[in-house]
Amino acid sequence: MIAAADKEFAAVIIGAGVAGSLLAWRLGSAGVRVALLEAGDARVDRAAALAAWGASASKPLGSPYGGGAIGPEHPGPMDTYYDQVGPEDYLSTYERIAGGTTWHWLGHTPRLLPADFAMQSNYGVGVDWPITYQTLEPWYCAAESALGVSGDDAEWADVHGAFRSRPFPMPPIWPSWSDNYVGRAVNELSVDGLRVRVLATPAARNSRPYDGRPPCAGNASCIPICPIGAKYDGQVHVQKALATGHVTVIANAVATRLTVGASRRIESVEYRRNDGTRQVLRGTVVILAANAIESSKLLLMSADAAGAPNGVANSSGQVGRNLMDHMQKSVFVRARDPLYPFRGPPSTSGIETFRDGAFRRERSAMRFSLNNDGWASRSVSSPAADVQSAVEQGLFGQALRTALFDTVTRQLRFSLSTELLPDPNNRVTLSDKKDGDGLPRPRIGFSVGSYTRNAFGPALKIIDQLTQAMHGTIVEADTSIDPGHYKGAGHVMGGCRMGAHAAEAVTNADARTFDHPNLYVAGASLLPTCGTANPTLTVAALSLRAADHIASVEFKRTLPPLSP
Repeated sequence: MIAAADKEFAAVIIGAGVAGSLLAWRLGSAGVRVALLEAGDARVDRAAALAAWGASASKPLGSPYGGGAIGPEHPGPMDTYYDQVGPEDYLSTYERIAGGTTWHWLGHTPRLLPADFAMQSNYGVGVDWPITYQTLEPWYCAAESALGVSGDDAEWADVHGAFRSRPFPMPPIWPSWSDNYVGRAVNELSVDGLRVRVLATPAARNSRPYDGRPPCAGNASCIPICPIGAKYDGQVHVQKALATGHVTVIANAVATRLTVGASRRIESVEYRRNDGTRQVLRGTVVILAANAIESSKLLLMSADAAGAPNGVANSSGQVGRNLMDHMQKSVFVRARDPLYPFRGPPSTSGIETFRDGAFRRERSAMRFSLNNDGWASRSVSSPAADVQSAVEQGLFGQALRTALFDTVTRQLRFSLSTELLPDPNNRVTLSDKKDGDGLPRPRIGFSVGSYTRNAFGPALKIIDQLTQAMHGTIVEADTSIDPGHYKGAGHVMGGCRMGAHAAEAVTNADARTFDHPNLYVAGASLLPTCGTANPTLTVAALSLRAADHIASVEFKRTLPPLSP
């Protein structure tokens, strides 16, 4: 039994992650009456979340938020929700909670590069975006202001042509001792004819008081939770949206179907509450702002024999296709000198040198991070494993302390991220298996092509050269390019890509679906290609741009100037 809608709204936004919360805030600021539908809880109690994380023995990503990482009411590991059909597993997860996965993200906010928007034109691979870097650049600035990004203006003035029209809102997060140590060793090193530089990574983390939030205090638990709120999370803009007085958050409500009415307009949004009741919302405009997997799943579930037999917004057949992530490897190094890891954010600097170049015709670009977490993510985890090993050698007292100091203080981890080309066979469809709400689980077919795998060998050789330059020793590096020998970055992208033509994309450049005049899509599902940048800043920029378009075109409203 579906209850009649007790309220109607100008805009219904599905998903209260970073995209949905920014859209709700901006539209609410223009006086637009918004319903923000969230599948998880409306608010996280940070103190309770910290206590849950502290009480967890293994401390997985979802430990502060109910124990799980994905699915209705946090059902547990991804293999209880994803129906993986191969040939490889899709390795990244997400949260169902207001603020979404920004609760346990690292906080890195580099921009995509100009070449990332024109891969087909520049390198003959992938596809071109329907917009350029120049088009999105003002919105990158707006997103950096909204999230509160710290960065070094001089270092990032024109990285691979990515010009900046405004300074970062805050100076950079201070580099770690090991960042500076590695920088002194490798800066100006020539590798494959390119000059290596260690740069402070832009991050949505306060380096000074900003937007009512404190500066970073150097806690090392940013993944999975910042204990003081210095790192941005999407709940910031959920609260800002509520403060406008025009936004209603409907939590613990899983969207189950979009219905198509006259003139191909979305007539209503059906959703299910935790108590099992099913209800309906109606909006002049509907904005799908869930993550890439959930957005695809909802559109496919909304098949309507009368109007959309293949799913809503799917005349192109592109819904659910081109699922992407960044593939990662780690290399564990013992430095010659002490680096003093395990202090401050998990990563504060990186190497952008190899994110673009003519090699992208043949293999993926690469981005390297310098990490401050020692060998904590090694197969034999440190420092607990170091203690056990020393004790097994019969060390105790001062000898034990000396051995541990010598081992742990010299640990360094390089990580590398490679891009994945859009592949229509990497896709989300609907499984015959059901989730906790009785809805189809996402059926995921996924593989990593040779374009990406071919980058791992060169990347590992580069790290070897960097290690030699700093007189270190590689103690563990997985050189295999076979499936199962890399990890996902947690960057769930693709499935509803934007494009110039209805035959090849789900939305146009303004994020409006080609098939339905009042249906928009927001979030990382829009990305036609992924480059090597963490996607959150691009998601925020696209969302702010879409909010401006929706407010002016759909509601004839002028948005107030952007400010923190």
